[in-house]
Amino acid sequence: PGDEKHVMYVWVDALTNYITGVGYPDEKADNWRFWPADAHIIGKDIVRFHAVYWPAFLMSAGIPLPKRVFGHGFLFNRGEKMSKSVGNVIDPFTMVDHYGRSEE
Repeated sequence: PGDEKHVMYVWVDALTNYITGVGYPDEKADNWRFWPADAHIIGKDIVRFHAVYWPAFLMSAGIPLPKRVFGHGFLFNRGEKMSKSVGNVIDPFTMVDHYGRSEE
C-alpha cells in the first residue's frame, strides 16, 4: 500500500473479501467452515469476474471453489433496474418487519 509502482487489480482486491470475510488465511477461524460456499449468487452483469476470474484466482492459490455460481437477472422497480445508487431499492429490514422472517 502506498507504493505507486505496485498496483492491485480491483477485482483481485474485491473478490478476496469473500474469503477474508470468513477468516482466510486462518483456515482454523470459526467462520472458515462456511467456505467453500454452497452457492455464490451474483448479478448477471458481473458473471465474468465471478465465474471466470474468481475461480482462476482461487485455483492458483489452492483454495477450494464455491460449489456453484448462480448469475441472476435484475430486479425492476417501476420499470427501472433496482440500484442503490439510483435509490430505488427495497429495504430488506422493512420487508422483514412487515412480512416476518418465516420461511413458510
